[in-house]
Amino acid sequence: MLGMSQPSKPATATHPAPLVLTAHACMFTFGIILLLMGSLLPTLGVNNVQAGNLGSFPLAGILVATVVIGPVLDTVGAQAVLAVALGLIAVSLALLPECHRYAEMAAVALAYGLGGGILNTATNALVADLRAEGRGAALNRLGVSFTLGALAAPLFMSLASRPGGAALAGSTHFPALGQATILRLLAAATAVILIPVVGLRFPAPTRSGSHLTDLLGVLKEPMVWAFGLLLFFESGNENCLFVWTGKMAAGLFKLNARGAALTLGGLTAAMGIGRLSASQYLRFLGSRKTLLLSAAVVAAGAAITYTAKDIGTALVGVMAVGLGMSAIFPTALGVAGDRFPGQTGTVFGAVMTLALIGGTSGPALGGWLALHGLADVLWIPMVSAVAIATLTLVVTRR
Repeated sequence: MLGMSQPSKPATATHPAPLVLTAHACMFTFGIILLLMGSLLPTLGVNNVQAGNLGSFPLAGILVATVVIGPVLDTVGAQAVLAVALGLIAVSLALLPECHRYAEMAAVALAYGLGGGILNTATNALVADLRAEGRGAALNRLGVSFTLGALAAPLFMSLASRPGGAALAGSTHFPALGQATILRLLAAATAVILIPVVGLRFPAPTRSGSHLTDLLGVLKEPMVWAFGLLLFFESGNENCLFVWTGKMAAGLFKLNARGAALTLGGLTAAMGIGRLSASQYLRFLGSRKTLLLSAAVVAAGAAITYTAKDIGTALVGVMAVGLGMSAIFPTALGVAGDRFPGQTGTVFGAVMTLALIGGTSGPALGGWLALHGLADVLWIPMVSAVAIATLTLVVTRR
């Protein structure tokens, strides 16, 4: 033990099912905003440097929020934190269509990124506390909502855009009226989620009244950083393949843009199916076997793709990688929640921070490997799978 005061037992919510449903709505929202700017950039008249910065501002906001929100969750509770996050996102999305200058867009992107970072950590911690008897399965189901939100963002924006609706260079207005309408509707939907967040009874904070030094004491535990490293490798895998799968498909198999997008869609769909399935088979396999099996499937799928001579075989490998990756992040979070049930906010904040660093590093490392050959990008999931399996043996030992 750490010599700290024991965490108070969280009060059980009167009706946990509505809270879980609200958490899924929050995670769906996070999935949307994570891919929102990437879906908008093709229609905004900004130069390449500005486009890159606009894509980075939400991620910077997510990282900053993730670093600081953990102890706040443990001392204040999820209700107030989620209310602030949803309010920040709703206001930002409502203001975004009114932005006419690059600086205004940058500020709004940073703001909704901050809200998204709070939303992600708080929602995962809330579900982990509400479903203490089956955290891994519950967090995998939550991951399905994230995947649906991530798929919805580009779909909404593509449907709302007019053909040939890109803005003129140097103009930062929204060329498609439909996109502005969609953004306002998303802002309204986010505000609606505030109603159950404010009205429902949430579990009491697990460490109400604790000093910051007491809360941060858990970060002295080597096991916290083992979990963080595991998620570092997994997040690096995911983001690397999200960025490079389409490029590899186009470059190695001469696919057009539509074929490359469908290959990436196969990866994303496989992850959604895998998380939905994992919520069922976890009860039979348990977390340890699920994580080890998942790492093995990732390595096998990456090897199949690496040696593939045709797009059909490569697609099988890509989807195997997606299925393998799908359960790793939520299942590992569930094990972390089991290890540190009294401080899920602080622990989740720490391990998710390392995950975000890994997620940022993965695509960049993939770019370096691609200089030697596009297929060499697949060394990232193959090597990371070995690291994830090794760290699984560490974090799940009795």
